Amino acid sequence: MRYNIVIIIFLFTIPCFSQVTSTVLDTVFLSADKLEDKSVGQPIIKISKALLKNYRPQLTEVLQFETPIYFKENGFGMVSSASFRGTTAQQTAVVWNGININSPFLGQTDFNLINTQNISEVLVRPGGGSSQFGTGAIGGVVYLNNNLDIDTENTHEIYTSYGSFNTKNLSTNHSISGAKTNLQIGLSYLDSDNDYEYIDSDQRNENGQFYNINASLNAAYKPNAKNSFSIYSNWFTGERHLSIIETTQTRNKYSDEHIRVLGKYQYNSGKNQSTVKLALINEKYRFYPDLDTSEGSNNGNGWTYIANYNYQLQLKKLLFNVGGEYNLATATGTNYDNVQRNTGSANVYLKHKLAKNFTYQATLRGELNEDYDSPLLFSVGTSWHPFVEYTLKTSISKNYRIPTFNDLYWPGAENPDLKAESSLQYELSNEIHLRNLKFTLTGYYNDIKDLIRWLPYSGDLWRPVNTNKVQSYGIETNLQYGISLGDHQFKINTLYSYTVSKNKETDYQLIYVPYHKATLGVSYKIADFSARLNTIYTGEVFTYSNNNPDTVLNDFLLTNLSMNYAFTKNRNWIVGGGVNNLFNTNYETKAYRPMPGTNYHINLTLKL
Repeated sequence: MRYNIVIIIFLFTIPCFSQVTSTVLDTVFLSADKLEDKSVGQPIIKISKALLKNYRPQLTEVLQFETPIYFKENGFGMVSSASFRGTTAQQTAVVWNGININSPFLGQTDFNLINTQNISEVLVRPGGGSSQFGTGAIGGVVYLNNNLDIDTENTHEIYTSYGSFNTKNLSTNHSISGAKTNLQIGLSYLDSDNDYEYIDSDQRNENGQFYNINASLNAAYKPNAKNSFSIYSNWFTGERHLSIIETTQTRNKYSDEHIRVLGKYQYNSGKNQSTVKLALINEKYRFYPDLDTSEGSNNGNGWTYIANYNYQLQLKKLLFNVGGEYNLATATGTNYDNVQRNTGSANVYLKHKLAKNFTYQATLRGELNEDYDSPLLFSVGTSWHPFVEYTLKTSISKNYRIPTFNDLYWPGAENPDLKAESSLQYELSNEIHLRNLKFTLTGYYNDIKDLIRWLPYSGDLWRPVNTNKVQSYGIETNLQYGISLGDHQFKINTLYSYTVSKNKETDYQLIYVPYHKATLGVSYKIADFSARLNTIYTGEVFTYSNNNPDTVLNDFLLTNLSMNYAFTKNRNWIVGGGVNNLFNTNYETKAYRPMPGTNYHINLTLKL
C-alpha cells in the first residue's frame, strides 16, 4: 500500500509544477538563523546541497566522510549514534533551522532517521555550544538548514535511484518564487531489503529491511523591506526491522514518526531587529519485540513546545543580542506516566570588531529548570587576522547536559538522583588561506564532570549513573585545494583527527572513540562528466570500558566511487552510478554488527 501512496504523490507533483515559468531576478536570501554570525573563534564545516547529493540520503554517510565525527551503526540503515570529539551520543546537539531537536527520551538523534534530500545545507561546528543551543551541545553542533530564496528562478527536480539489496530511492524538490514569496515542497522515499551478505561468511543480514518517507513544506512571505514571515515544517515516518545476529533470535521491529513545525516573524528596521519563533515538535515510536504478535509492544509519544524571542542591535562595529526562550517537553507512553519538563532561559550575546583585524564575541546564558540548577553558561571567542593569509581563533566555553526522560523514568532502571553533566572547553585554531588552498589546524581540551553512563548493576539490568570525570583532547586538521587545468577541474578535501577521551579515574579510553580518523575526497569534472572518490580511514576502537585488547574493533579503510554525466545543453538529465565499499572491506562500527561489502547503485536526475 505504501508504494502506491508514494507513487501517486510523486506523479501528482510533476504536472502541478512543470508548467510554471521562471524569471531570473535579484535574490533575497532568508535563512532560519546564521550560525556563522555567532561562531567567532570556532571553525565551521559547510556541506552544500550539491555535496549532499553525492551521498546516500541518510545523514550518517555524509557526516562520516566530511567531518571528524565517528558513528556507531547497528548495521546499515539501523540505529546510528555519534561520537563528536570523544563525547557520547547525547552530547552532540542537532539543530533544525535554529531549534534543538534531540529526542527528549534519549537525548540524542538517530542520524539514519535524518533524510538529507529536502535540506538546503548542513553546517557542522565542533566544540561547545550550550550557551546558544542549551543542553547537549558539549561535543559539537550539527545544524540542518532550509534556505528560502525570494525573487529567484523556479526550480523543479526529480531524483530516482536503484541499488544493491533491492534499495529504492525516489525524491522530488520544488522551489516556487515570486517577488515577495517563496514556497518549497520536498518529498522523498527510501526502501531497502537490506539483506546483504556478510563478508567471509555464509550468513546474511537477516530481518534488516526498512523504509521511510520524508516530506517538507517551507514558505516565506516578505511584504516589505522591514517585515518577513516564514514557516518550516517536516514530517517523517518509517519502519525498521532490527537486524539479528543469530537466526534463532526473535525477529522484531521499530517504527518512528516525527512532526516538526516552526513559525518565524522578523521585523528589521536596519539597526534594530526583532525575531519571534514558535515551534512544535512531536516524536512517536513503537517497539514490537516479536513480529508474530503485538503483545508486549511498547510506545512513547513526546511533545515539545518552544517560544523564543530575540532582539538584535546592529551598529557599525558592534552586534548586540538579547533573548529568551520557554521550552515545555512532555512524554506519555508505556514507560512514561505523563512526565514533563519546563525550562526557561535568557541569553545575552555581544560581537565586537575591536580593530580592523580583530573581532571577539561573548555569550552568557542562564536557565531555570524545575529539576536542575543550571550553571551560568558562557562562551568567549576571538578571531585575529595579523595578515590576509592567516587567521588565529580562540574559544572557551562552559557547557552542560541534563538527564533525559529515559535516564530519570525508565521503569526498573530509573535514577532520579542523577546530576547534570558539565564541561569546560578550550580551543585554539589556525587558518591559512592562499589562492586555491585553505588549511585549518585546531587543538582542543574538554574537561567533563559527572558524565552519565548506563552500566550493569544487577544481572542483565543496566542503570544510568554519574560515574566519571572525563578529559577529552586532540587535534583536527582540514585541507581544501582546488585547481583547474584547462577544461579539467580538480578539488581535494582532506581531514584528519586525533582524539583522546579518557576516564580520569581509570585512564582508559572511552568505548567507541577511535584515536585516529582521516578522510580524503577527490572530485573531477570536465564538461558534462564528473566523478568523485571518497576514502575514510577509521582507527581501532575499544568496545569494553576496561580497554580489553581482545575485544577491539579493527581499523579499516573504506572507499566509495561515483560518476555522473549530464545530457542536453541545459543539463536537464543527469545519469550516474556508484560503487560503495569499492575494495570489499570487512568492517564493523559496532561489535557484532557487520556492514555491507561492495554494493552498487544507479541514479537518474530530471530537472524540469
